[in-house]
Order: sequence, then C-alpha cells, then structure tokens
Amino acid sequence: MTEEVPSAVPRQSSMSSLYMMITLLMFMVLFIPSLREALGMAAGVILEPLFAFNYNYPLYTFLATGLLVTLINTWARHHYTDWISMARMQAKMKAFNKVYREAVRKQDVNQIEKLKKIQTKNMAENMQIQSNSMKATMFTMFIVISIFTWLWIFLQTKAHYTLVAIPWSNVIELNRVQYLFPNWLLIYSAFTMPLSWVVTYIFKYMEFRKKVKELPAEIEAVE
Repeated sequence: MTEEVPSAVPRQSSMSSLYMMITLLMFMVLFIPSLREALGMAAGVILEPLFAFNYNYPLYTFLATGLLVTLINTWARHHYTDWISMARMQAKMKAFNKVYREAVRKQDVNQIEKLKKIQTKNMAENMQIQSNSMKATMFTMFIVISIFTWLWIFLQTKAHYTLVAIPWSNVIELNRVQYLFPNWLLIYSAFTMPLSWVVTYIFKYMEFRKKVKELPAEIEAVE
C-alpha cells in the first residue's frame, strides 16, 4: 500500500509543471504585443474566411468561435477521459467517505489507520485519471490561445462596429471593460459554459450507451 505514495508524487509534480507552462505561455501572449499579434494574425489566416462575416457581425463572429472552441475542448477532454473509470472512482470515494466518517464518529483508531492506507491508494488512482484528462489541455491550449488572440485583434481593430444589442441590454460596447473583463468575454462565457455542459453530457451519454451495448458480449465471453 505504502508504495503508492512515491508514484503519486511524480504525477502531481508533472501536472503542476504542466500548469506552470500553460500559465507562462498565456502570460507571454498577453504581455508581449509582438507575440500576441503574430499569433493572432497566424490564426486569422484560417479563422477570418470562416468567421469574419465581412466584419459586419462581431456578435456572430465570437459566438461562432466560441462554438468552435467548445467543440475542440470538449472533444479533446472526452477523448482522453475514461468516464467509466471516473464514475467508478466517484462511487468508490462516496462509499469510502461514508465509512471514514463513521469510523471517526466511533473513534475507531484501527479502522481509521486502515482507511488512511486505502485513501492513499485511491488518491493515486484518482490522480492518474486526472492526469489522463489533463493531457487534453496540452493539445488544445495553444489552439484556444490562438483563437482568443485573433478574436481580440478582430474586435479591437477589424470589426466595423462593436455596439450590439443583447437580451439584457439595448446597447452594449463589446470592448468596454466591466468587472475586470471586456463585455465580449463575459458574453462569450455566458454562451460557452452551458454549451460545454450540454456537449459534455452528450459525449458521456454516447460513451455510457456504447458500454451498455457491449455488456452482453462481455458477459457471454466470461461465461
């Protein structure tokens, strides 16, 4: 049991290093204008013919790019995430927490010590699942940063106008900063967050449905 602890440490260190690299890349793009502009212009070679809409409909432009980013992120996360293992681990942790709380309530020292060893193993398994899910970030973050950079350049310099009407306001300036973020980013988040949940649910439903269909064949193979 105790051998799981050292193996979990390198995985956690690798994930921390990945986060640091991604954060560093984001800050480089944000604070080095030449790098930001070069990345945005390169992305624009592909994105402008598809989503510029003759620079007349900025709202449609960033909603379309939001849909693209959501599909890329969700597909990559789905590809690298084992939803079955994740659901199994969640059920295991729920049962473990119930038993652990009961042991603490009864002050059963021996039981608590045994459960702590099991907890170490569960944490290592959970970290492995999360590490696999994080692989998607390595492949999508650069694409996402490129799209965001192009979108920022588009709204700052190329869009014919940035005043739009939305359901909760008659007129809103997309580049105006409110609550520390520009309006276009707030609208983008309001659109993409629920969309991401829906797309993720669809992918998970398809995955579980596929596994359920495979169960009879697996049972026959065992018998």
